Amino acid sequence: MSVADSRTIVSIVTVVRNDAAGLARTMDSVASQDYPCTEYIIVDGASTDETREVLKRRRTEVSQWVSESDHGIYDAMNKGARLASGEYVCFMNAGDSFASTDAITRMFVPRPTSELVWGDCIIESAEGEEYDSASVVVSRLHRQMTVCHQSMFTRRETLLRRPYDISYRIAADYDFLCERILAGASWEYRPLPVSRINDRGASARIFRIGIREKRLIALSRFPKKRPSILFHYFMLGLYMNGKVLLKGPRAR
Repeated sequence: MSVADSRTIVSIVTVVRNDAAGLARTMDSVASQDYPCTEYIIVDGASTDETREVLKRRRTEVSQWVSESDHGIYDAMNKGARLASGEYVCFMNAGDSFASTDAITRMFVPRPTSELVWGDCIIESAEGEEYDSASVVVSRLHRQMTVCHQSMFTRRETLLRRPYDISYRIAADYDFLCERILAGASWEYRPLPVSRINDRGASARIFRIGIREKRLIALSRFPKKRPSILFHYFMLGLYMNGKVLLKGPRAR
């Protein structure tokens, strides 16, 4: 067996709808990865722009792709997990990219054994770039999600057994992580940038929905920490309302 054959197979899933340019950027990033054991799956939500043309033109770069209507981003992500065959799955949204050509290699050499493996990300916004460390995910989980799902690799069997809750529009990944950590899932943090996420398109309305969902999830999952949660979201609301008025929102 060769070294490549002995490595963990990683499934990269991109969900997209009406973002041909963003999809092309993400596909370029996936194609640049030097890790030899990957499969690439794209789930398109019945796009009406040039997205399907990009998929057809570059179909040799993709292991599987589907284009059909769905019930939102998390329904599409669940669909991608079902299509995947790798041991681990990474969800890299259209428009986002890996932070370097060796990002997956650095996450999977040495080979992880945990249910969840994550690293850091670089957030691109209208104000510039910000390095976002995920070193304190567990200690702050009762207040917020401090890791991007684009920088997380999850065992496929976990995603099949416990799919994302599609009743949430923005924060199902936060609910998923809270549930898994509270259930005792094993996890591993590697201090390196995994993804670059594009935060330029976040609207104030979407941001407020996300905050509301995260607050409800936190209160439900961590009832003993209610005072801390309420105070955190009160202060966050004051801060973000002021920021929206001045510059526009920064969402996660």
